[in-house]
Amino acid sequence: MHIPYFMRRLVDEKRFCDKETLLDINAFCSILPGPSTTQTITALGFRLGGPSLAFQALMAWLLPGAIVLGLLAISPRFLAHKELRFLPAMVAAFMVYAVASMFRLIRPGMANYFVFAVAGIAAYLISSPLVFPLGILFGAVITVQFGNRPFQPNKAPFGTIRWANLLLLVIIFLTVGIGGYFLSANEKLLGIGQPIILFENTYRMGSLAFGGGNTLAAMAVEQYVIHKPRLTMEELNTGLGLIQGLPGPNFNLAVYMNGLAMRNYGYGLLGQLGGCVLGMVAIFLPGTLLIFFAYPIWDRIRTYPIVQRSLDGIFSASAGFILSAALIINLYYWQHHHPSTHPWDTGLFCLTLIILISKKIPTPFIVMGTILAGVFLPL
Repeated sequence: MHIPYFMRRLVDEKRFCDKETLLDINAFCSILPGPSTTQTITALGFRLGGPSLAFQALMAWLLPGAIVLGLLAISPRFLAHKELRFLPAMVAAFMVYAVASMFRLIRPGMANYFVFAVAGIAAYLISSPLVFPLGILFGAVITVQFGNRPFQPNKAPFGTIRWANLLLLVIIFLTVGIGGYFLSANEKLLGIGQPIILFENTYRMGSLAFGGGNTLAAMAVEQYVIHKPRLTMEELNTGLGLIQGLPGPNFNLAVYMNGLAMRNYGYGLLGQLGGCVLGMVAIFLPGTLLIFFAYPIWDRIRTYPIVQRSLDGIFSASAGFILSAALIINLYYWQHHHPSTHPWDTGLFCLTLIILISKKIPTPFIVMGTILAGVFLPL
């Protein structure tokens, strides 16, 4: 949902940039590890006003959802299952609308549509996280060879490459990685072992997650449920459902996970709040440092025709990943909620889709309405 929303607010209404610039920035961010839509908004801020505006844009983008998820994580029982029961139907409708919106943004051309279809089907059939970087590479190669994008020389001045940001990214990665390794054998050491290990796990996920929120979810299951039982699968699934209905990036899931993990470790309110802050900093810091380092390089390499032609394929592959997520979510959901036995779910799915198409009601009101439906509609 993020890119169509950016298009409407940042391009059509505010005119901060044109459509092609926004899509090119998103394509560039898709080849970097980390939260691609968050990096897109950060890179646009960097382009318009340097590091200061980039940081302000980042905070404005992630804080609303992070605050809500933090409150949910530290609350013993904020919402019951009954109130949340229609969120999956709403999310299924959101994903269908997201596919249609992203498809309209693809540059017309058989090569781009081919990449969209292949990436979507491959990501649906193959569960390995490797499908994301390989799909991006596949899309780039196809449109370099067969794409129809005209070359446009870049007349903008080049930015200054800040090597210190890359160095800081690597230093933090190595420091917390080594610290986490030695503390893993004694997590309760001096009362700081568990928070440091959580920071290391989260920072590593933010540094290595190609493919956005879907990849982060897969990493979270392995790191927080299977490898170390910091959360139950039910707790993690609740967070995954909530993140779909909240504003901001899906990587805010780390705020919820770490706050809840600190609670499950036995920490009090301050410790849980610290876990939420820890999760927010650790998950977004790698991607932000990477943007501050890589965007000036991007200013240089995008002057090459081969790079410009690859962007259409990268964006088409990213749109294809949205298609795969929509297929997975909808097929799984409707297998377990057949329309004949779950008429309320079907009705709310259709109503959500109609509202999204009409663009008459803001997304937060759709989410609140869905929760209220769970409160008042009969089981």
